[in-house]
Amino acid sequence: MQDLLVCRFIETSLRMSFSSVLKENRKSVIGAGVLSCAPLLFSSWATSLLIQYQAELSALSVGQWLPFFVLSALTMSLALTPSTFIALVAGFFLGWKAIPYMLPAYLLASALGYLVGSILDGGHLMHSIQNNPRVKKALEMLNASGWSLMFLVRLSPVLPFALMNLLMSALKVRFSVFLLGGFFGMLPRTLFSIWLGIKAQDIVSLMNGDVSASQSSGLVILLIVVSVGGLFYLLNRALKQALTV
Repeated sequence: MQDLLVCRFIETSLRMSFSSVLKENRKSVIGAGVLSCAPLLFSSWATSLLIQYQAELSALSVGQWLPFFVLSALTMSLALTPSTFIALVAGFFLGWKAIPYMLPAYLLASALGYLVGSILDGGHLMHSIQNNPRVKKALEMLNASGWSLMFLVRLSPVLPFALMNLLMSALKVRFSVFLLGGFFGMLPRTLFSIWLGIKAQDIVSLMNGDVSASQSSGLVILLIVVSVGGLFYLLNRALKQALTV
């Protein structure tokens, strides 16, 4: 019975003033579209450069890669490069030496991404659902689970980094929770991607995903199952709490 009520609540919530919500959050919707498409285009161009200059890049010292990581923090925050792409490249050229550079770059990208998301949303999402107390209650419950929510969001290999920056800042997740919870959630993915980069023989095989497929697929599936299962639990709990309003 409770699950049926949850389903009815979801159906009712989806139908509520949908056009009005989209209109009030026009900038966020456009931003989400851009953040979803830009990584594919930019990463394809960046990959062609990496292939072209692979020998020269391989000759660089660890310290000479610092500008790359500073720049990558900016491109990750603006959705020009997926965080996994940067970790793969870092692992390929630097191996485990990339970790002291990759982790601070990720934190900086998260902070910049949160700022970009706040600017794009401007508080419109939370304002647009003020007239629906159940939806508001559900989002407040999700926000109250900020640490778990951020960990699971970043743990998932299928949720885009930049798009989640926009959504989490729009939901008003506390900055400290967003940064630290997301960092620990992203850590397994980052280390795994660096390891895949180390295993690659060349850039082409790396970008084609031809690296240790039998070993990597199991871990990817595990990350997806844990993250999706955890997010479903948090969402289901939030919706059940919202039904009491």
